[in-house]
Amino acid sequence: MREVLKHPGFRRLWIAAVVLGLGDALMRMGLVEFFRANGYDVATETAKVAFAVSLPGLLLGPVAIAYLDRWQRRSVLMLSDALRAVTVVVIAGWLLPVVTGRMESRGLMAVYTMIFLNGAVATFYLPARNAMLPNLLTAGQFIQANTLLTATVAVANVGGSGIGGFVAEQFGVEWAVMANALAYVVSVALVWSIRMQPHATTSGEHAHPEGGWGELKTGLKYLWEHRTALPLVILTAVFAFVGAVFMVAFVGFALNDPPYGLGLRTGGFGYLFVAAGVGAALGMFAVGRAKRWTRAVWLPYVQLAAVGALVFLLSRMTDPWLAAVVLVPLGAVAAPLMIPIDSKLQEQVDEKRRGAVFATRGMLSSATMVVGFWLQFGTAFFRETWSAKILWWLGIGTVAAVALTVLTIGFRQSRSAASSVQQ
Repeated sequence: MREVLKHPGFRRLWIAAVVLGLGDALMRMGLVEFFRANGYDVATETAKVAFAVSLPGLLLGPVAIAYLDRWQRRSVLMLSDALRAVTVVVIAGWLLPVVTGRMESRGLMAVYTMIFLNGAVATFYLPARNAMLPNLLTAGQFIQANTLLTATVAVANVGGSGIGGFVAEQFGVEWAVMANALAYVVSVALVWSIRMQPHATTSGEHAHPEGGWGELKTGLKYLWEHRTALPLVILTAVFAFVGAVFMVAFVGFALNDPPYGLGLRTGGFGYLFVAAGVGAALGMFAVGRAKRWTRAVWLPYVQLAAVGALVFLLSRMTDPWLAAVVLVPLGAVAAPLMIPIDSKLQEQVDEKRRGAVFATRGMLSSATMVVGFWLQFGTAFFRETWSAKILWWLGIGTVAAVALTVLTIGFRQSRSAASSVQQ
């Protein structure tokens, strides 16, 4: 870990990611407290927020695939953070009359619109950040760098959730929300201070003669033919769907009164994240040692199957302390799941197609997340089903999805091998 932190560019990018993780968690818990204190259905509104932030990845994914590799990634990060800071300030301003008591209630469409715009910017920001690591580090450092990023951002999210629940309850929703705007400003300054050589792009003399449409087709064709990248992108999409359903169902599971949930308040709900964070730290430590098994092809599949088994076990818990115990191993296997996936993509994907591959992954992940979130607020079946029951089915379905994904990938690779032999 110390080796990657010696690089000043990566060190600044890492600090910016941690700051953003804290800010996002603080605002998320601020919104949860706003929903709870003003009589909204917390699980439903949380699903709407998550839906709004995920939908742009599906709608704008093709644009990111076509154009992201044309731009310098550092510039994309700075502009993205500046725009997202503006959206958060607008959210805080819209909620202020209700928080201060000048208005009893106010429509939340403006809030969801700003969250949608925030997600639209993130559609370009996240792939650019992932694709930027090879411009700062060597291939042998990817596992450690991704571990450090994932681990500390996860801890920041967990810690920020605990702090955010406390801040929102004790000091007010506005403090929790505006902390996120400050985080974006700090991130802009940190990324601006990174000094790096301009990287190869698909613009200028390397531009596709058909423009953006040609870049989109070329990027998708490259991914389809890449034997390593495509299975990893599919697995990420499955994980995104599981995370989307879990995110909302877990809110209801934690806050609903017994026997339908654990009966916690916002602060207690935040503390459950601390238990998951402890597990996440242990899992990150194990993967971050970069032993040979961390590069094994089977690792992400085993991790996701274990996530399903632990979610099933969590659904059977009725005591908050026992739920916290289950969250420790759940965090340990779920939090580092993306590390080997990111590292392999960064190492094996061509420089001029890296942004497109990460953007495609983001688009497919957004698509599965949108479906997961929509199911929970857009269908009567999910709205009327206990959160514990949803978690129960999610655990079983995750294990089944992993098995189906492995079989599908194996079938595709066997057909590809057979075609090669015939030729």
